[in-house]
Parts: sequence; structure tokens; C-alpha cells
Amino acid sequence: MTIERPFKRHYDFEHFRRVVMRETGEGPVPIIELFADPEIMCEVSGLDFPADGLLKVLNIGVEPTVEQLQLGVQLMDISVAFSVAAGYDYASTIPIVPVPRTDYLLLENPQQDGKVRGWQDEHRGLIMNRDDFERFTWPGLDSVSLIPVDYTAGQVPEGMKVMAFINGIFEDLKRLMGVENMAIKSVEEPALCGDILEKLTKLAVAATGRSAAHPAVGAVFYGEDMGFNTSLMLSPEWMREWVVPRLKRIADACHAHGKPFLLHSCGQIDALMEDLIEVVGIDARHSFQDNIEPVEEVYRKYSDRISILGGVDVDLLARGTPAQVAERTRSILEACAPGGGYCMGSGNSVTNFVKIDNYYAMLDETRRWNEKHS
Repeated sequence: MTIERPFKRHYDFEHFRRVVMRETGEGPVPIIELFADPEIMCEVSGLDFPADGLLKVLNIGVEPTVEQLQLGVQLMDISVAFSVAAGYDYASTIPIVPVPRTDYLLLENPQQDGKVRGWQDEHRGLIMNRDDFERFTWPGLDSVSLIPVDYTAGQVPEGMKVMAFINGIFEDLKRLMGVENMAIKSVEEPALCGDILEKLTKLAVAATGRSAAHPAVGAVFYGEDMGFNTSLMLSPEWMREWVVPRLKRIADACHAHGKPFLLHSCGQIDALMEDLIEVVGIDARHSFQDNIEPVEEVYRKYSDRISILGGVDVDLLARGTPAQVAERTRSILEACAPGGGYCMGSGNSVTNFVKIDNYYAMLDETRRWNEKHS
């Protein structure tokens, strides 16, 4: 299946920005994604990318290989081509913050026709204790590079902006320490976690501020998974003490340049929502699962203060039918679109196990909604 016709023929990031900032409730509902896996972007754009290419890019270190650099350029080209073909108002890219990170594990999932996915090592990481921290080689702030932003800015068409993705400090804490070890150290040695978070925060502030200052960047998408199906990964009290104040510094670095700060966080994070809105100052929230809390409920609770982004459950996109996806898309639009401050998209990302027909059904149904109501 191919998309019936492009979601839109012209790109209008300024309208996207006004919707996200709740400055307008009029006009078409924009579409948004945190990212799409390379397999999906290739199918939509018609370009090619190796199956293990993304992991090689994600595992890039302080001294990238020629192959990693070539794959990085190829991935940026695919990202722009995907955004153009699908009809997004932006193309995503990632500033380089060369923190040495625990390698992702590349594994096949037999329940997903053997498709390859990258997984974190939950048991171990590069920093297991204070001695590891003291020996760890932290990059300087001058190592933060906007080369991917500059490159992508030169490829996007008129009306489109660059979306800078910033990896979260709590995300990196988990990857550097291993989830199990981090959980133990958060109780036994919280100052160690705090010292790691502070190093990461300084780098994230630099990457966010420099990205937001770039004239081609329209917004910052900050990825910080803090929960799972039933609660936060660590207690609300711990997160408020060690993470929330640092998230505020990162958001402030974005807002200092007048750019929207969009938060992606998987899981049940209601216990922190007031902190994220009132202290951190997020402009929008992304990532929803129907088994945790349907997007309509989150919209009902918070849309008077922040925008709500996405919400079509990835499980439905992976295992449902196009008709079911169209019906779910329509029901979300009926609940969220009339009040403004809403963008349509998946509940998380367009993963490589999502059915392409279902992805197109979500876009087509949103286009039909816009043609009827805008």
C-alpha cells in the first residue's frame, strides 16, 4: 500500500509552532513523530539503509569511524526525505554529544518476524561505582557539535524547520549505570547518581541551548523515559530532588531562545506532571499507551496548560487493521482536535514492526479530518 496522497503538499512549521504553543485552535491538525525507524523511513522515502546501521550510529563514541560518519550522513538524508514524503513540517536530527555510552545490544525478536531491535543492558554499565566515575572520560562542552543540525538545515525545503532531538539525562544515567545498578545506587549512593547527572546536565544544557539558538531549529524534542506501565522508575521524591531541577535548566536553555520544549517520556508519569509543567516548564508532552492512560484522558487533564502530542497506540499500529487504526485516529481527533493544542501521531514512534498500511491509515484519516473540519 502507498499513501493515498501526501498528507500535505506545503510545509508550514510556523503553524505547527502556533498549535504546539496553543496560540491557535484553527487550521489543520499537524502530524508529529519522535522518530521513525530506518526501515519505515526507507519504505516511505524509497531510499536504502543497512539493517544494523542505526545501532552503529547510536553507539558512536568520541572517535567515530569513517563508516559511522558515512552512516550518519545517510541517516540524515533519509530523515529529510521521509519528512518530505510523509508531509511533516520538520525534519529531525541529533546534535553530537560524544558521551561514551554502554553499547546497545542488537537482538532479533522472533515474535516480530525476526526484526532486529536495539536493547539496553539492564544489568551492567560503564559506571558501576565511584571508582568507575572517577576514571570515566567526560567530553568537554566544546565537543558538543551542531554539524548534524547544520547539514539537515541545508537539506530541508521551504517552510520546514529542523527538530533537534536531545537525549535525556535520566536516559543516559540508566545507560551508563545499567538500570538495576542505578536503582540500587539511587538508595545506597544517591550522590554518585547526582554527580553523573550533573555531568550529563551540563552537556545537555550546552546541546539544547546551542541547538535552540540555531536559526533553522524550530523546536527541541527532549527524550526522557521516566516511567513504566504503572509508575515512575524511581520514586517521585527522588526524581524531584535529583532530576527535576536539572530538567528545568535544560528547558530554560531552550526557552532562552524562544523555542518550544517538547517532552517525550514513556510510562505512567502522572506523579511528576505538576513538576514538569510548573517547575520544568514543558510546552508539550508526548508518548501514550492505551493500557496506561489513553491520550484523550491526558488531554482532558492538561491541555489547558500544555499541548498533547500523538497517541495512536503502537500496539494497534503493529497488530491492528487499517480500518481499526482509522477508527481510533478519528476518535482521538474528535476528542482532542476541536480544543486545539494537539498534534496527531503514534503513541511512541513508528517502529520497524509497525505495519506500513496502518501508518498510512493514520495519516490518511488525519488528512480527511482536516479537509472536513479546517
